[in-house]
Amino acid sequence: MSACGGFSVEEQASKVLERARLHLTDGRYDAARDSILSMRRRFPTALETRAQGILLLDSVEMVAARDSMGGATGEEWKRLSVKARFFERKLQEDHMKLNK
Repeated sequence: MSACGGFSVEEQASKVLERARLHLTDGRYDAARDSILSMRRRFPTALETRAQGILLLDSVEMVAARDSMGGATGEEWKRLSVKARFFERKLQEDHMKLNK
């Protein structure tokens, strides 16, 4: 147990990550990114939660790129399409690594 309300480091980090998930659900991508990066800085020893944060950050980037594609045209649409596909593949690879 830690001094912060009796929660372990992993539990504290998980609470921050849950806020990031809510931000993602609400379409608040910058807030989601900020929460994930804050969690990583504040809880460097929460290794399991940090690994989940990497997956969530990839999801934020992928969803943000896909959402931006709706209003994009031409080269901008192509760039966002490539970015979305990149993060989709990265997310799949990260999942595989974590499940080994």
